[in-house]
Amino acid sequence: MLTRFAPSPTGYLHVGNIRTALICWMYTRSQNGKFLLRFDDTDFQRSDIKYINSIIQDLQWVNIDWDLNFKQSERFERYNEVFLQLVKEGHIYTCYETRKELDIKRKLQLKRGLPPIYDRSALFLTEQERASYEQEGRKPYFRFKLDRNEIVKWDDEIKGKINIATSHISDPIVRREDGIYTYMLPSVIDDIDFNITHIIRGEDHIPNTVAQIQIILALKTKAPTFAHLSLLHFNDNKISKRKGGLDIRLIKKSEIEPITLVSYLAKLGTSDPIKVHVDMQSLIDSFDIKKFSSASTQFSLSEVYKLNSKALQKMPFKAVKERLNQIRVNSSEFWYFIRSNIEKFSEVAKWWQICKSDIEPVIFDKEIIKIALNVLPQGDCNENTLSEWVKAIRKVVDTKTKDLFMQLRLALTGTKTGPELAKLLVFIGRERIVARLKKVKDK
Repeated sequence: MLTRFAPSPTGYLHVGNIRTALICWMYTRSQNGKFLLRFDDTDFQRSDIKYINSIIQDLQWVNIDWDLNFKQSERFERYNEVFLQLVKEGHIYTCYETRKELDIKRKLQLKRGLPPIYDRSALFLTEQERASYEQEGRKPYFRFKLDRNEIVKWDDEIKGKINIATSHISDPIVRREDGIYTYMLPSVIDDIDFNITHIIRGEDHIPNTVAQIQIILALKTKAPTFAHLSLLHFNDNKISKRKGGLDIRLIKKSEIEPITLVSYLAKLGTSDPIKVHVDMQSLIDSFDIKKFSSASTQFSLSEVYKLNSKALQKMPFKAVKERLNQIRVNSSEFWYFIRSNIEKFSEVAKWWQICKSDIEPVIFDKEIIKIALNVLPQGDCNENTLSEWVKAIRKVVDTKTKDLFMQLRLALTGTKTGPELAKLLVFIGRERIVARLKKVKDK
């Protein structure tokens, strides 16, 4: 088995792209197959090396690897060879209409209640008419001629049996007037040359699949297995790269963990419950392409945020040790305590500083703080220290336990909320507790 992910480096990856890449990758890894990363960079005007680098970084960030990769811009000689073969065999024909003329044709067809497909008028041009167009300075573009009497059929692994008449689809443009190939032909040639066995992509590619199956037949080879995913929607709009959909840079800036995102996307649109997986292998082991629904799929960033804290709660110390070292946290005990009390990894540094650095305490009642200082239990702090301490304070002053907890938390952490105070005291330590209480008392 060999699947491929083929982004065009004309923009940054969005969550829809990552979902497609992830499902392709899980599918092939679940079958011990190989995964190809192909950059569809035939659009020289819009493609950029910065997008290629960004795509690579984003895939690596979510732990997707690949067995081989290439850029389509490196294979133009091969595309030219097949193009000329198809021209010679009569499968590709020359056209001369301008974009404005094509637009007028489409509008007229729609007015008449006809499907807005190309009318094939270029097939009936005389040599004199072609010469006249070229004398005007028009450069030809090229279309692949579909078999108009065919119904293209395939068993889609997600959509089921699909039957589409070619009479409802325009002959696809395969090469523009500037000599640049569109997505259609190079993609088929690459899939054939690299023996791609399975193609998984969005349902918006279904018309392309119809045309590409016809091109595959013209090249006398076998079509791969297709699976068309429902498109993701966000705020009631289709996630689109060109329209600036939810790109992965935003996800990273939001401090979503990679395992959170892939755990969500891997099960989104399936019959499986969405839950945090501890690693990529567990996602591979639970993968089944048949579980994906053909119904519209809603992406919820708020649900991803909720899932993030659960992902952190499951992370063992060894998984975050290097990241903790970068923020000078060297305690596995602290990690196992704090991971259940944070929504983002950056909050670890905040609570480590609260425990180990100077803070600005908040004061409500100095007298209670003086009493607290005087009756603080001796010896190193443990998880029983707080309850013993509160009992000792209440023997001296009559105050509600809830209010007392709040005053101690504000004096010792400078915050109203946070992790369990009894455990925090262990990491703050008796020496710092005394120093902070004295600082409040002396204010």
